[in-house]
Order: sequence, then C-alpha cells, then structure tokens
Amino acid sequence: MEIMAKHYRSFGVFLLVAGLLSGCSFFGSLPPSSAEASLVSSADADSHSSSGSASESSPSSSSMAPSSSSSSSASVPDADYAAFWADSSTVSVSLSFSDASLCALSHYGSIDGQKWGDVYFPANLRLSFGGIDHDLEEVGVRMKGNTSRTAFLNEDGSFMDGQYAHFKVSLKATFDDEMYDLAQFSSFKHDWSDDAAGRKSRKKRILFGMEKFDLKYVPRNDSKTYSQELYCYESFNDAGILAPHAKWTDLTLADAADSRVSYYEMIEPIDKTFLKNRLGKEAAQGDLYKCVWGANKGGFWSGADLVRADAVEKEVFDANGYDDGGRLAAGRIGVEDCYEGYHPNYQLKTNDDGEDSDFGKMAGLINAAHSCRYRSAPSSLLESVVDVDEFLRFEAMSFLFGNFDDQRMDYNNYYVYFRVEDGKAIYIPYDWDWSLGNSGGRDMAHLDPFYAYGLDGGECRNNIYWDTILTGSSHSPAYPLDAYRMKYRKALSDFLAEGYLDWDNYAAFIASAPQKNDLPSVRSYMESKKSFLLGALQPL
Repeated sequence: MEIMAKHYRSFGVFLLVAGLLSGCSFFGSLPPSSAEASLVSSADADSHSSSGSASESSPSSSSMAPSSSSSSSASVPDADYAAFWADSSTVSVSLSFSDASLCALSHYGSIDGQKWGDVYFPANLRLSFGGIDHDLEEVGVRMKGNTSRTAFLNEDGSFMDGQYAHFKVSLKATFDDEMYDLAQFSSFKHDWSDDAAGRKSRKKRILFGMEKFDLKYVPRNDSKTYSQELYCYESFNDAGILAPHAKWTDLTLADAADSRVSYYEMIEPIDKTFLKNRLGKEAAQGDLYKCVWGANKGGFWSGADLVRADAVEKEVFDANGYDDGGRLAAGRIGVEDCYEGYHPNYQLKTNDDGEDSDFGKMAGLINAAHSCRYRSAPSSLLESVVDVDEFLRFEAMSFLFGNFDDQRMDYNNYYVYFRVEDGKAIYIPYDWDWSLGNSGGRDMAHLDPFYAYGLDGGECRNNIYWDTILTGSSHSPAYPLDAYRMKYRKALSDFLAEGYLDWDNYAAFIASAPQKNDLPSVRSYMESKKSFLLGALQPL
C-alpha cells in the first residue's frame, strides 16, 4: 500500500490578511470609497520571485506589495501540479485585503441563507513554494459551506472568539458581473472597459495547475475533526478512485485591529480544472454534478437520494416500458443560483447554461436506478449509465471509513462525473470530515456492510444501493445482484488486506501533522471496524 509507505508532511501555509484601512464598523452597505476597493494599480502586474518569503512579512503591515525582485510571470506549468500536492511539499500563502473587503467577506458570507454566496471579495495573494514567491493581484475570496457559515469579525475589526469560517480562493475572479452593480458591492467592481486583454488573461489565470483552492478550518465538528478527511482522500486516491488532494495548513488571519493563527486544510476543488489535471483535457469535457442536500425554488429541502420526486417527470416511458421522464424545470436537478435561493440537489458544475443546460445525463441515471429497482429492468440499463464496478469499489472504501454524512446514509456530499468516452457515471467523494470514528455519537464501527437504512432510521431511499448490494427489490431472476454483492464483498476484503484500516498506517500518515488529538478515537474506530468486518466477511 503505497500511501502508507509515505510519511505525512504538512504544508506550512501562512495566510496573512493585512488591513489596508482600519475598522469594520459597518454592517449594511460598504462605504463607496474607490480607495478601499482598489487594492492594486494594475491587474497585469502578477509576478514571481526567487527571493523572499511571505512569512518574513509582518502581520501588522498595511499592505502586501509584490516583491521588488519579481520576474514577469506568476504562471507555473501544469506539470508542477503533482509536485505541489506531493507529501513533501511546503507552501506559504498570504492574502492582503482592504478592511472593507475583509469585513464584507465576514458579513455577507454569513447572512441571508447564502444569498450572497457567489460574491468574491478582492485580495492580493502571495503563495511561496519551492523557494519562490508567486504574487497574484486581486484574487477573489468568498466564504464556503452550508451550516458552517458564520461571521468571524466584530464590528471593530477584531476577530470573534471561537468563530471560524471556510473559504474558497479564486485566481480568475474578475469582479464585474451583475452582483457588483448592487450598492453594497459596487466599490469592489473592476472596470475592464479599457483592458479587454487583461480580463481575458485573468479568466485564464492559474497557479500550479489550479484556478481555485479551498480552505477549511480544523479542528471542527465538536473539535474532533483533524486529519481524518485528509487520510480518507489520500486513501481513495491511492486505491485508484478519483478524489481531491488535501493538506494541513497553518492559517494566519490579520487586520489592522487583530490577528489570529489557526489550522486549516487546503483542499483541491472538484471542478473542470480538477478533471483536466486528473483525466486530461479531452476526457474532462463531460458533465460534473455536485450532489448534496439542497432546496428547489419552492424552498423544499431534501437529500440527493436519486429518487424521481421533483427531479424528473413520472409516467413517461421508453419503448421497453422503463422510466424516461425529462428533468423538471427548477426542480432538484439544475444550476445553483444562490441569489435566487435555488440550491438543487444535483448541481451541474460543467457545461452549464442555466435553465438551458442539458440535464439529460443526471435524469437518465435517476430513471435507470428507479427502473431497475421497481420495473425489473435488466442490469444492462444500469450499466449503460454508471460504471457499476467502479461504484462498488467507491462504496466499499466509503463504508470502510464510516462517514454517516455521505451518499448512502444521508444522501449527501458526493460528486458524479459522466465520462466522455462512454457516458457512464463515476462517483467522487466530497466533504469527508465525519469519518474514522468522528460520527457524532453514532456507532459506525459495527454496521453490517449490507445495512439497509438511512441516517433517519428509515429504509435507505437511494435506489442505486437496491440495484447493487441490497436485497428485496423486484429484480428479474437473471439480474446479477448476487454477483454485484460478491464484488462489493471482495472490494471490502481487498481494502482491509491492503491496510487502509490499519492503525499503524494512520499513525505514520499523520506523523508530521501539527495536531494529533484524533489519535485515540481513530484508533478505537479502526480496530473495532476491522475486527467486525473480518468476522462479517467470512467466506460464504
């Protein structure tokens, strides 16, 4: 098991937020000062330097100017993407905000039920890696998350005790869409009318093969989440299952009034750039869906359980009598619109054109899963829309790590990507902080691998599980359910044999992690789960 031969070395990520102005005494609209909105004099002054380090800059400095010894380009070839995420990589990040920008991030990121969730606020970025400082002017920063969103600054600009937020950093933000015409955001609007080339360049701006990266604070979830999510992602990747990269970071936030150092994860976003880096440009042209708890335009919240209700038309059939309903407008399949309060369960993230997008792939998956469970459709129908073998391996690894907030138990936190070459769906894990014994008091170590219930205690509603590993559906005698179940059992056995639940491997993985408070609970979970599964998976 290659991953366990490695020793985990954390990033040394230093995030400096230096206030250009003082005070955060507004909580309504921002002062329309052009000085506050204009952090940089030129959008084309991006650079990288071979000398200096962001960690040498004082947190009390009023700005973060590009290095005077910078060369002409901050772009790094995509070939360096792998080196950036390697275990031995070290990185330092600094973000320099105006006070108005930082205060707006704290305020608008946390109010009105994510209405302003798509609004980025400007900052200057310095990312130091491999002895080189990479300076990018006017990147975008927004808050991310669902129930975790919270203000983190007091009105005087000081940090609130115990309040932390997750962030997304975009290198290609242009600050010129219609949201910046609103009064409270107009001071951050960038006028590109005399710089079309600069705007085009901004839209293509990348660093180490990335257009964006996420920052999630640790510890979280009742101070029990530390390295569990990182280990899970690394394990998925090691097993050949597509998953994001993630690293420990230390994060320093500062403004003119206060500063704070805390630990974060730096996580690779699952987006079009992720697909290009992992699959190549041509293979990255398929439809990518984020599948989560969400709300339709009527405000009804539900999980991404792959049932037809409010997702596809019912009583529409193909020539064989199987479900063939189209996507329902403004229903559970769509393109998210935070401003309108539309958060569909299945959010198209690539090839999207609003309501004019082609949602046929996701509708087809939902229809096929229903038809196989309830209309005795052949397995060939399911296998035409999803890579079943890959799904069984994905689910086996998922079950091993005991995340209750996933696709099986809570109908939440996964991505589905429809491959270009065959149109079949593969699953990608997302938001794995409730894992490896961090389960909110739930006993995830002693669940049977064929457990058939959801988090709410009711029967599992996700039809794909009844089509692959759970018994009791109206399948025809020829349906290969037993074969699917055996493949799932074998994947579980293989992953156990490869050491993914071996305590010594986890301990080695986090040897260099800055905090290890998760060790007792993870050890207890791994040893209990492994012992239980070895008994449950005895040969039939």
